[in-house]
Amino acid sequence: MTFWTPYPHLSNQLEQVQYMMTTAIHVKNPQTQAAILNLFASGGKRLRPAYLLLFSEFTDLEPDKRIALASTIEMLHTATLIHDDVIDQAETRRGVPTISHLYGPEIAVYAGDYLFIAVFRLMIQHALDLSNLSQRVEAMEKLLNGELGQMNLKFNTEQTISDYSDNISGKTAELFAQACAVAPFADGNYRLAQLAYDIGLNIGIAFQIMDDYLDYTADSETLGKPVLADMQQGIYSAPVLFALGADTRVAECLKQEDFDTVFKIIQQTEALQKTYDLARQYTTTALKLINKLPNTPVKSDIRQITEELLERQL
Repeated sequence: MTFWTPYPHLSNQLEQVQYMMTTAIHVKNPQTQAAILNLFASGGKRLRPAYLLLFSEFTDLEPDKRIALASTIEMLHTATLIHDDVIDQAETRRGVPTISHLYGPEIAVYAGDYLFIAVFRLMIQHALDLSNLSQRVEAMEKLLNGELGQMNLKFNTEQTISDYSDNISGKTAELFAQACAVAPFADGNYRLAQLAYDIGLNIGIAFQIMDDYLDYTADSETLGKPVLADMQQGIYSAPVLFALGADTRVAECLKQEDFDTVFKIIQQTEALQKTYDLARQYTTTALKLINKLPNTPVKSDIRQITEELLERQL
């Protein structure tokens, strides 16, 4: 049973997305080809294409365009993950070895670069107009600015929750926002596209906050990635920032690389509860905006999935 089992129609569409992504990859270098296909096969939640497909139910777009748009969103997301793993020198992703760990950073960079090109080629093949291409460029710019903003604040114990929220709005939430908005936008319903964008942005922020929350409540085997890795690299997520405000020892412990003590303080203070409450706050905002969507059957699915993300364990 998967996250999408209760939604058989959506599950079937996501299988079509998987097929389209796989058949879109034609790399001359066998290692790069295999690396990309293996990452596609390793799974992932497929949340971004799922939200795109759900919001496409409010449109008159042809089925092939819906699948193509969903595929480009997931391919763009995958490209950013590959590059992130190179920068972070990560050894695992989704519970399996990363491309950079298996084949080296050179192959990983080429794989990520190829996926960016494949995104635009797929859009052209399915006659998705230049306005959609510009949307992708804008999304990529916001993603990069979010990553750069995070990099600028590495090892900075003076940063605020507001700084953190601004950065995850770009590096994570922007793709959720695009996923929700792009189908209404392509259909010419710009008012609905703006509402969908705002919904996706709040969902994406809540998702990243919960991801950071789970770093301190689940083990690396459950998450499929090493826990505490961000903290060791000087990236301070919400639990760390709340702990910094709760206990004056945290800043010195981070400086001394005493991460075990920081972890214990996070557990002992209200840092995790405040992190969860922050995620709930953004989820609540998203749900209020979802109430403004047209009253069709898919609306209840969007609401239910958004609520489930707040309670997920991985």
